[in-house]
Amino acid sequence: MSLQTTIDFDLKRFFHWWGRELAFLVPNRLKSSLSDSSGAIVFSAADADFQINFYRQAEQQTPMTWRLDSNIADSYQTLKAQNPDFEKAESILRLDNTQALKKTIYLPAAAQENLQQVVGFELDRYTPFKAEQVYFAAIPLGKTEHGQIEVLLVFTPKTLLDEQLGKLQTLGIQPVLVDFCQACTACPANAPAYNLLPERYRPRGDALGQAVHWLLNGILLLLTLAVLIWPVWQEGRAVDVLKNQIKTLEKETRVIEEQQHETDALRQQTQRLIDIKAQSPALVAVLNELSILLKDDSWLTHFQFADKRLQIQGQSPAASSLIGLLESSGFFSNVSFVSPLTQDKATGRERFQISMDVSPPPAEPKSDTEATTSNHPSVTEPAENGDSTQ
Repeated sequence: MSLQTTIDFDLKRFFHWWGRELAFLVPNRLKSSLSDSSGAIVFSAADADFQINFYRQAEQQTPMTWRLDSNIADSYQTLKAQNPDFEKAESILRLDNTQALKKTIYLPAAAQENLQQVVGFELDRYTPFKAEQVYFAAIPLGKTEHGQIEVLLVFTPKTLLDEQLGKLQTLGIQPVLVDFCQACTACPANAPAYNLLPERYRPRGDALGQAVHWLLNGILLLLTLAVLIWPVWQEGRAVDVLKNQIKTLEKETRVIEEQQHETDALRQQTQRLIDIKAQSPALVAVLNELSILLKDDSWLTHFQFADKRLQIQGQSPAASSLIGLLESSGFFSNVSFVSPLTQDKATGRERFQISMDVSPPPAEPKSDTEATTSNHPSVTEPAENGDSTQ
C-alpha cells in the first residue's frame, strides 16, 4: 500500500454493518419486544400456486410452510386469521432460477457513483434484454486487483414479475421486497441490500411517521455525538482553566522572584556595610585613644580619616617620640612621617605630619573577677550611719 492509494470508504455500508453488529448483541427476546416486525413471510411461486415460508426470526433455519391456492381469493385471509403473527410480518416475493437470472460483471471504478444508471445504459451488452424489458438491480461486491469493481447483476422480465405481483394483489398481499433466491448465496453478508420491486408497487410510507422516524434518528445521533464530544470538551475547558491559572502563578512567581532578588541584594549590601563597620573602629574611640596617648604639651591642627588610614598634623616639643608612642597602641600600625619635621619659630615646637593605619584592637578576655562582678550585682557594706547604697 503506497501513499497514493485511495481509501474507499462507503459510509452507508459502514452504518449498515455497524447496526447489524449491534443488533446481534441484543437478546432475541428484547429484540422481538422492541421490533414492530414479527418475522418474514416469503412467497415463492409453485406451479400456479404459492408456497409460504414463515420465518419468525431472521436467523431461523427451518421455517413454517404452507401452500396457498391462488384460485381462492380469501385463502390468504383465512390463513392470516389462523396465524396472528402474519399481521406484523414483512411480505417478501422470492423468485427462483426460472423467473430471474444473475450475472457477475466488471466495471471501471468511476462507474460506482452512478452504478444503476451505467448498468441501465449498457444492459443490452450484458443480457439479451433491453433496460425497458426487465427489472434489474446492480449490487457492488467490491474492488478487484486491477482497480475495477465487481458487480452482481440480478434481473427478471417485467411481464413475469408483474404477473406474479398481480396474483399477490388479488390475494390481498402487498410485498415490500422482491429478491432472487440464488443471489442470496452469491452476495456476501456485507453487500448492499437490493430490491427488484418496482416503484409503483412499493407501499407509500406515512409522511408523518417518516418525519418522526428521521427526527428520532437525528436526536439519537445528536445524543451520541454529545456523549462522545461533551467529555472531551469539558476536559478541554478544564485544561484551558489550568493553563490560565498556571500563567497567573507564573506571573506572580516572577514578581516574587524579582522581589527576592532585590531583598538578597539589599541584604548583601547591608551585610557589606556591617562588615566594613565591624572592621573599622569607631571614630570616637580613635579620638579617645589619641587624646590618651598625646601629652598636654602636644596638640593637633589637622585630622583626616579615610579608608582605615589616619593622617594627623600638629605640634609637639618632641615629635620624633610620637612614632613609638603611637605604635604602642593597639589601634595604630604602620606609623610614619609623611613630611620632614620643621620647627615653629613662634612656639618653638616641632611641626609634624604622621600617617598610620587604623584597626580595632583585639578584644581582651575578661578576668574571672570581672566575669563574677558582671554576673552578680555589687553590694557595698553598710555605712556607719546605717545607710546602704547599691
